Amino acid sequence: MDFLELLEQGGKLESSLSDVRHRIAHFDEKLTKFIELCANKDGMSSAKWTYLLKEAETTADFPYLFGTVLERSLYAKYKAQTPDWRDYIKVGTQNDFRPAWLLGVNGLQGTLPQVALRGEYPNDGALVDGKVQIILAKYGREFGLAWETLINDDLGAFSDLAERFATAAMRSEYKFATQLYATATGPNPALFGAPILPPLYPAGAPTVTNLFSGSGSVFSITNLGAAAAAMRRFVDYDGQPVIFDGFELVVPPVLEIPMLQSLNPANIIQSGGDSTAGAKPQIRSSSNTVPMLNITGHVNPYLPIVDLTGRPTWYLFGKLTNSGYAARVNFLRGHETPELCMKNPNKIALGGASMSPLEGDYESDAIRWRIRHIFGGAVVDPNYAAAFIGQ
Repeated sequence: MDFLELLEQGGKLESSLSDVRHRIAHFDEKLTKFIELCANKDGMSSAKWTYLLKEAETTADFPYLFGTVLERSLYAKYKAQTPDWRDYIKVGTQNDFRPAWLLGVNGLQGTLPQVALRGEYPNDGALVDGKVQIILAKYGREFGLAWETLINDDLGAFSDLAERFATAAMRSEYKFATQLYATATGPNPALFGAPILPPLYPAGAPTVTNLFSGSGSVFSITNLGAAAAAMRRFVDYDGQPVIFDGFELVVPPVLEIPMLQSLNPANIIQSGGDSTAGAKPQIRSSSNTVPMLNITGHVNPYLPIVDLTGRPTWYLFGKLTNSGYAARVNFLRGHETPELCMKNPNKIALGGASMSPLEGDYESDAIRWRIRHIFGGAVVDPNYAAAFIGQ
């Protein structure tokens, strides 16, 4: 993304950067000029451009301006790399690091009994509740460079720092979300079983069988249709069918081509024909009705990394537009995106002026960056997912 485009992302920054505006007079004007200088918008010669950059480093506002550009670049690259696990894992926020409880209330959703003429309405229902705990965790990394290394970097080897941190944050989320439904030994037993009691249900409530193996779990067009049919037979606490308006299919990379073939609405079939006898081949189309089930396909590259069994296990989730969801990932409110910062140098010039973070610290001239990302998650409702252990 061009430096000038980063300026337009200002309204989406973390609150820590918003506070900077109030500490620096004419912040927006200074930031615009600084970004134009970094991008060399005026087309200055290399010598003049380098001189002005060095001059900018001596100003007291430089650490804030440079940090703002870095974090805006990180935000833009992080958003550009958002993976598709958010299509089948619910995303939310919570206020702090204390455990957050997802409360589920079940009951009173069964079919209504008939009431006889002048008869009393039966009191045959009850409400029960359950809860699931989500605890946030902090993830991050520190990275340091020697001042000499940065001075010698005339090829811009460290110019993609924001992109590298954004990639690390995205991959951390992706792997964490995958581990909510997959483990080293296969499907997560907290979410899949034959049968399993949903975490939001009390003991003695209806169970669900959402873990399948054998020949019927080998990925194919026929078995994909059977999988959707099996999930439509799931029932809730009241014994009523779970309603699905579509599904999200998640497969490992080894099943990508079979998945694309299964979700293709039509195939061209050629049969017969003999060039020697002059008979023309017969070409006809074969309609594939599986895509009519509103199934969206996803390839998760972390499945073979998380699941070490080597089996091509695939998963079917209900779309998030349904009334429930299988798992959830929460972020800390106000810190939904990764935060990048630099260590403020613990040295000042002899005249008392502040020094740029790019000049390094007092002890060793080290320049340090740090990224922080906060999230957590939990399994919620097995009624909205099914796992099929391939062979």
